[in-house]
Amino acid sequence: MPENHNELKEKILYLAKEAVEQDKTLRQEMQVGEKFRFIRDRLGALFSHIDLTLKEMQKKSEIKPDQLAEDEVIVYVYLFNAHGLTFQNWYKMLNPNVFYEYSVNRPIYADKANIEAFIRSRSNKVQHGYLAVAIKKEHILKTIEPLKDVIGNPVIKVKEGSLKIERLINFTHNGKRYRLNDEGELIKIDKD
Repeated sequence: MPENHNELKEKILYLAKEAVEQDKTLRQEMQVGEKFRFIRDRLGALFSHIDLTLKEMQKKSEIKPDQLAEDEVIVYVYLFNAHGLTFQNWYKMLNPNVFYEYSVNRPIYADKANIEAFIRSRSNKVQHGYLAVAIKKEHILKTIEPLKDVIGNPVIKVKEGSLKIERLINFTHNGKRYRLNDEGELIKIDKD
């Protein structure tokens, strides 16, 4: 987690603990006993919820986008852009809102070599690119008959909505790989 997230986490935990302690202190001072017990119960539940949520956030932040969990696999999502010469147009295709659609309406490959062979078979290669995205293994759907692209390479079908921008490993265009940085900008991974 970035440092500012750690500081925020510590402050939230401190405030929640402080509220629980303040309730205990006031109960003793005012001799309230078990009256208004719902306040104590709600504060305890709130503290537990905050603690659990922060632990989950910490766990998620420890998984780097380019690291796979045990139950994940990388899939390759084909993208076509008629204005592929303009790199900025590719950036627009990395909008989080369209990742849901990509799980439904784009060819998806399990093997990187197959998607690269497909792109090599195209005439204007700058109009073609692909995303490498980590998904849960169980999100790859079984089909009755094997699916194939136009040149005969196998493609797969994934569960609708299983592609998430947070699990984007990289974007490949014109033989160069890029990744999204924390500010949402495309940064070249490969050295020229």
